[in-house]
Amino acid sequence: MKKHNIQSIGIVLSMSLLITSAIVSCSNSTAAEQGPQALATPYIIPSTEKITDWSEYIGRFEASERVEIRSRVDGYIQSVNFRDGDVVKKGQTLFVIDQRPFYTALKQAEADKLQAEADLLRTQSDYDRIASVQDSRAVSAEEVEQRKQIAKSAEARLMAANARLEEARLNLGYTEIKAPITGKISEDFVNRGNYITGGAANATLLTTVLAVDPIHFYFEGNEDDFARFHSSRGANGERTKTHKPVVVKLSSEDSYSREGYMDFVDNEIQRNTGTIRGRAVFKNPDMQLEAGMFGRLRLLEKNRTDAILIPEKAISSSQSQKIVYTIGPDSTVQVKPVKLGKLYREKYRIITGGLTTEDRIITGNLLKVRPGMKVRPQQQSFAVKQQDSISVASR
Repeated sequence: MKKHNIQSIGIVLSMSLLITSAIVSCSNSTAAEQGPQALATPYIIPSTEKITDWSEYIGRFEASERVEIRSRVDGYIQSVNFRDGDVVKKGQTLFVIDQRPFYTALKQAEADKLQAEADLLRTQSDYDRIASVQDSRAVSAEEVEQRKQIAKSAEARLMAANARLEEARLNLGYTEIKAPITGKISEDFVNRGNYITGGAANATLLTTVLAVDPIHFYFEGNEDDFARFHSSRGANGERTKTHKPVVVKLSSEDSYSREGYMDFVDNEIQRNTGTIRGRAVFKNPDMQLEAGMFGRLRLLEKNRTDAILIPEKAISSSQSQKIVYTIGPDSTVQVKPVKLGKLYREKYRIITGGLTTEDRIITGNLLKVRPGMKVRPQQQSFAVKQQDSISVASR
């Protein structure tokens, strides 16, 4: 009985080994037929967008007006009526010079005028009295002429006295130095109690005031940009002046959110650089834009064109060429050289040659794919995000 059980167990074990070997053999055969699994590769279809083309320039902000504050008269500074860095209004008193010497000069000028008026009345009266008896030959013609000239001299002295009085009034008014423009003021270069020199030559610089609302942005372009700066010519051959729209961003900003317009082009191209200067105007009510800041400006072109766009990250380099990897009809990797246009919204690249809207652009596993390699395509959705109403392209 025991011998029979042992034989049965042996038969069962043998059959199990045969079945296991058959299963392993079938699995190996299937794996050999399938080969290694293809690499899953994400791809996108290029997007076509209407792009308003822009040209980009680097420039610097400058004040729309700049005034150096100097005194017209000499004297000691009595008071400084602003804080360093304030925004001052036109007509606001900034400095006051000691007025006492100028009041004294004004009173002296008024007294001189009164004296001159009295002299004129006396000499005119003498002349009128002598002239009235000239016909009776009581006085000679020479004496009458002499009295007339004395009266004329008194009249001239009165005119001079009036001029000195007006000058004294002006000098007294000049002791209050007022802001000629509205703008941002610098510090007081000369403090209260110091003596300053006024007048046209060698006058002491007291401070400066910059008008920064609106603020100007100056930049330079080459000769090819000259026609782009100007608007088209009118029927009489003269250029019609229009305000071309522009946008600008600071080095610390990500987007071109500040809108302005171009209002000036210089009258000649510089011989040593071959460039011409342009100017744009921007509103600056919050005073965030300071004179001297650098920025990037984009000048709007007229035409809107269809452009093929792909993500910037999908572009690779091969020696001196720019390339993209695409997936062919047989799911193999292909290489296509492309011509790059401008960067659009900081992360999309305009393609000007080498691609069509039917190409499948590989966007992932770029370090693993190789030309001719068989891949397993996986399409991803791709659309250019329209963040604002202005289409902007940069170089």
